[in-house]
Amino acid sequence: MEIKEMSYEQAMEQLEQVLRRLDAGDLPLEESIRCFQDGLEYIRLCQAKLTAAEGTLKILRGEEFVEMQESI
Repeated sequence: MEIKEMSYEQAMEQLEQVLRRLDAGDLPLEESIRCFQDGLEYIRLCQAKLTAAEGTLKILRGEEFVEMQESI
């Protein structure tokens, strides 16, 4: 499964696995760098999903409309 297709929970689980592997400290340098890069991708995906969820909640609560009205 591609990272972009993962749910927030799946990405968090993968991130936790990456962190466990890095914390073990027994990876070769190249694999450590690859794990680090993967971890960054999982973090970016989680941040994007949280931002989208926050935007949805604002819309559902009507805050987005109020903020738009206040800026006019």
